[in-house]
Amino acid sequence: MFQSEKSMTFIMLLVPLVWALSGVSAKYLSFYISEDEIVVYRFFLSALSTLPLLLWMKIPMKISPKNFVICILLAFFLIGNYRTYFMGMQRGAVGLGAALVTVLIPIFVYVMMIFSKKSKPILKDWLALAMGVAGVALMLDLEQLNLERLVSGGNIYFVLAALTYAMFTVAASYMRSIHVLTINFYVCLIGFLIDWNLSYDSNHLFTLGGMDYIFWINILFVSVIAGTAITAVYYTGLRIIGSKKSSAFSILTPFFAIALGAIFFGEMITINNAIGIVMAVMALFVLNDLKIKNMIPFR
Repeated sequence: MFQSEKSMTFIMLLVPLVWALSGVSAKYLSFYISEDEIVVYRFFLSALSTLPLLLWMKIPMKISPKNFVICILLAFFLIGNYRTYFMGMQRGAVGLGAALVTVLIPIFVYVMMIFSKKSKPILKDWLALAMGVAGVALMLDLEQLNLERLVSGGNIYFVLAALTYAMFTVAASYMRSIHVLTINFYVCLIGFLIDWNLSYDSNHLFTLGGMDYIFWINILFVSVIAGTAITAVYYTGLRIIGSKKSSAFSILTPFFAIALGAIFFGEMITINNAIGIVMAVMALFVLNDLKIKNMIPFR
């Protein structure tokens, strides 16, 4: 689809922009429906839109019993991630929330890899980790050790969203010989079936007919564009321009998120928040050497 490295580099600029815009869409959706409904619809539409892509790209859909069991585990992690992320968007700031989740995920992943002995950190990694934690503390206004800040404004939901997605990423690293879009299809399908049966009220289906075009644009955006399409673009980018350049583009997400929060919702950040974001992103550049098989970017 995009064979030129130069054209792919330009296309990859869309990835962090779309990820940041998904936070804006999530906020708008919270004005219409609950997080339970958003999760169910997103799972369904993501699975539905992934299937023709698998067929078009001729990606094998065969899955081993072991990988299928892992997909069930991943579905529960992703349910937790989606619920907490959308709850945070309902209650908190779009820009700072999306930025916080983006920088916290690789930090949590790195810590989990240390404990699972999949990574042996050296001094520069420890220093980067400390700088990242300090940056997150500034983003959360925790510099005075006021833990009330952590639970106010939806911040605790964003922290939990990052934690559950980090668990999702580490668990996905144990899958072998399976394409990321195949993982996406099965996880979203299983997640839809689980959430539909556990928490969804089918009476909500009757309200969909009365939704306006703003609702439909945003639910399709978070499910099909920010979910399925941009995942395909990201992994095409990995193949053409390499993991280093692709990961560097994803680090732009916090800055896009802050800018979009200001544009759409008039959100403002403090000097400490801004310093914290810069510190956390600098830490990610150091920790970016982290390589996890089948690592699926937050979207």
